[in-house]
Amino acid sequence: MTKAILQNRNHEIEIKPQESLLEALLRQGIEIDHSCGGMGSCGTCRVQVTEGLGGLPSRNRVEAEMAEDRGFTDDERLSCQMLPRCPFSFRTP
Repeated sequence: MTKAILQNRNHEIEIKPQESLLEALLRQGIEIDHSCGGMGSCGTCRVQVTEGLGGLPSRNRVEAEMAEDRGFTDDERLSCQMLPRCPFSFRTP
């Protein structure tokens, strides 16, 4: 299980293997916008990674296209597309 820190709520999130950050947040009762239901087409589940960005997997095709279209910075990620495998910290809008 991977652990992440949601900094603006000072809360530790546990992420199961093959679970997206969005799925982990919702499973643990933490609300985050996700208008498209986690399909990566709306961008509302965007988070800012504040620590551990280098250890996260690269953006998949869906997330890379969204990031390019919307001009995301390197530390902005879609929680619905991220499958973290190492500890990191992040904040929500």
